Amino acid sequence: MSTFEPSKLTEHLLALSPQSFASATQTPFLSHAGAGTLSKDVLQTWLGQDRLYAQAYIRFAALLLANVKLSGKVDGECFEERLLDLILSSINNVRRELKFFEDVAQRYNLDISSTEERVSEGVELYRNLFFETGEAVEAGRLGLLEGLVLLWGTEVCYLTAWRYAASCSTGLLEGKEADGGALRKEFIPNWTSSEFAAFVDEIAEFMDRLWVGEWNGDAERLVVVEGIWKRVLDVEKKFWPAVA
Repeated sequence: MSTFEPSKLTEHLLALSPQSFASATQTPFLSHAGAGTLSKDVLQTWLGQDRLYAQAYIRFAALLLANVKLSGKVDGECFEERLLDLILSSINNVRRELKFFEDVAQRYNLDISSTEERVSEGVELYRNLFFETGEAVEAGRLGLLEGLVLLWGTEVCYLTAWRYAASCSTGLLEGKEADGGALRKEFIPNWTSSEFAAFVDEIAEFMDRLWVGEWNGDAERLVVVEGIWKRVLDVEKKFWPAVA
């Protein structure tokens, strides 16, 4: 059990299990994606699963949104108002992402359809994690802090993973990629953009502020948030398809 008070929860969690974080964000799937050697079939199958993940994400974020307590005071700069905007942004971002998937899929002739009978293990685990955490926040067993740990955790993993993929590009296959160039031209720039990085940083800011405001020396709560982070890393490893 942790017995100290981390001043920044985000920094504490990132330093908690660096090897697990690396394992979750540096996989053969990602290195192939960056190098241009990921097959079109593998990519389109994974994109179909990512759409299912996104749908579960929206339901989870909606539960967080419903639990932001607003005061009657008119103040657009108050913490709760800004937190509301952040969660709304997370939902709108994913909606735009789903439309982006459809647009790119049409232009690159990718079949990103998926069915409930073919849900991957990683998506199913994320669904369970989103559902359990969201329902616990709704029931008052967990707070918005724990919800933001999950929201930030999945986003910082996604950003870090695609930054790793981008680092694997050699340029040797430019114009000859196995997927037709969709990853190099469309997806990787989108998932490593400065706008996405700023959004992840914004979640981190709110999470750290909530931590400072709510921390009262309760070591059990620190164990809970550490557990959510560790579970995100375990699920993230299974989110990426196994490729040789």
